[in-house]
Order: sequence, then C-alpha cells, then structure tokens
Amino acid sequence: MRERSSKHTQCPCAALFFLCLISLGLLAGCANTPASNAGATRPIPTSPSSIPTVAITAIDYGYIMPETITVQAGLVDFAMVDNGTQPHQTQIARLKPGITQDKVLDELVTRRNQAAAFSLLTFVGGPDIVSPGYGQETILTLSAGRYVLLCLVVGPDGVPHVNKGMIHFFTVAEASAQERGSLPQPDGKVMMTDSGYTLPAIITQARALTLQVTNWGSEPHEMNIVKLAAGKGIQDIASFFQSPSGPPPFEETGGMAALEASGSGWIKIHLEPGNYAVLSFLPDRRTGKPQFTLGMITQFTVR
Repeated sequence: MRERSSKHTQCPCAALFFLCLISLGLLAGCANTPASNAGATRPIPTSPSSIPTVAITAIDYGYIMPETITVQAGLVDFAMVDNGTQPHQTQIARLKPGITQDKVLDELVTRRNQAAAFSLLTFVGGPDIVSPGYGQETILTLSAGRYVLLCLVVGPDGVPHVNKGMIHFFTVAEASAQERGSLPQPDGKVMMTDSGYTLPAIITQARALTLQVTNWGSEPHEMNIVKLAAGKGIQDIASFFQSPSGPPPFEETGGMAALEASGSGWIKIHLEPGNYAVLSFLPDRRTGKPQFTLGMITQFTVR
C-alpha cells in the first residue's frame, strides 16, 4: 500500500502517546533476553482446552500466526511471545459497527492518522508490551464482530510497528449453543481507575498467578508491567521520558493492553524477584498528558 501525505492533523493526545512509545524503541538495543525464554520459538497457552487459544509469535515486523482466525464469541486465550529484537505488543480492538477493514487501514497505515483510526476502534485488551524473549498470555471475553490486533510501539526510526506490517484482522463469530469454558478463577484482582491502580497483595509473590484486570475508570487504561533496573524507582521512569538518554531504567515484562471503560480480562504472569512498576502510557483525554504522569503508576516488590 503506497503511503501518501496526511491531510489530517494528529491530536495532541495521540502525539504524546506516540512520543512515549518512541522512547520505548530505545529499549531495543538494551533489553536482555531472560535465560528461561531464550530461544523460544512459539508461545504455549496454558488455558484448559475448553477455551479457544490463539498463539502469536511477534517478530520484526509482523506476527507469526494462522492467516485466518475465526473463533466463537466468548472466552479466547491470546498467548504472545516476542522473538524479535525490539519490544512488541498485541493490542486487540473491535471495529465499531459499520467500520470496514479498509477504513481502518486507510486511516492507520496510509494516512497515519492514529487519532482518527482509534476513533473507529474499541480497545478490548491483549498481551501488552514485552521485551525480546518474554511472553504474555491474556484471556479476553469477545463479542461477535470484526477485530484487529496490532503493535503500537514505535521503533528508534520513529515509525510505528503497525506501519511496518504488525497488524492482523480476524473475525469472532456468533456463539453456538455449545457450552464454552468457565470464567478463569483469579488469584487476585487489579482495579484501574482514572487516578491509579489497586493491586492485590498476591502480586508480590514470585509464582505463577492469574489476575483479573478491570477498568473502573471513565476512559481507556492499560496495565503495563515493567521490571525496574537495580537502584531505580518510578521517579526515574518519568525522568527518562522527559529526556530519553542512556539505557532505560526498566525492562518491559507484559501486562494487559488498553481496555475501554468497564472492560475486563485476565493476565497470566510469573514475575521473578525484583522491583517492578505498573503504569499506563495512554494519553489522558482531558489534558493529553501520558496517564502515568497523572498518577497511573505504582511500584511494588516481588520476593
């Protein structure tokens, strides 16, 4: 698809969001591949067989996955592993009624008008940003309709990965009368509001956990989990994005991608001991500032 100059003006909110993600591109040359995941070639979903699974391998720049995905409405397990050299995510969104695939591609890829493209979509979560060698598994409840999964991370060259081919459309069909899998039983619940996160105490345990993540706010939020570098805290994250230079003070380890207000889903994590933070890079609708600068950032320690 040939690119052309956009006649649209990108809103400040989207611009600030992508400035944050551009800085994430600096992680590409600094991320360490964990030994436990080194050489991984495919994700391994862990949900029971009653829940349909979609295995996704993110590379530079695309997704290795079935060309055609058709699942029934209900619970769907998305398991992603990053086998590329840069951080990647699998943001999943539902096309709003009446919106076509061509319309999304025109605004997002051809015109590169992210603000216009996002207005066509409803964000429903998905595996959030992970560094190379890491993986993330999420379980979502999807209604029937047309969906798209995409990587919104921006590389060191300033080009969003979605514009390099990290986009894939799929269909969710109406559910049949056949019984579907039961809802996952979480070990703890994460509440996201417009002012911050409420984390369960169990997240500090270094073991396999299933957490339910719910957006109780009035606008989209994400739960991006990062492992802090030795001696670093959340104040160093803010400083890094204000003036990106040198190695970043954190490493991307996954989480839940953007959920609309009232949206909910489950993530499966197994964090190693260390200091972590959860934060949202999304722009605040009122001010346009990244949400983590307005309180959507919390530090915790895993032992």
